[in-house]
Amino acid sequence: MWKKLVYPFVSLVMMALALPFAYVHVRAGGVGVKVFSGIMLGVFFHFLNSLFSHLGLLQHWQPIVAAVLPSMMFLGAAMLMMWWARAPVAPRVQGL
Repeated sequence: MWKKLVYPFVSLVMMALALPFAYVHVRAGGVGVKVFSGIMLGVFFHFLNSLFSHLGLLQHWQPIVAAVLPSMMFLGAAMLMMWWARAPVAPRVQGL
């Protein structure tokens, strides 16, 4: 039941995970690698969410912990990636 209640929050976490990939400049190259890594990140999240669901049953965790923990971990990772993508670059000093 908790997994079904947390599911709308999961879609917001997935959107937050996608945001750092939107800040990448297209001319920087390697777009295919970035798209592939974003897809693999989503697949990994799906598998980790299922793993925590089964671990919660086997280890007698609280159901809300088993449902919310993967989302919180990936939300933290998304926030870290957004901070990294938006971190200001040090200005270059022009020679005289």
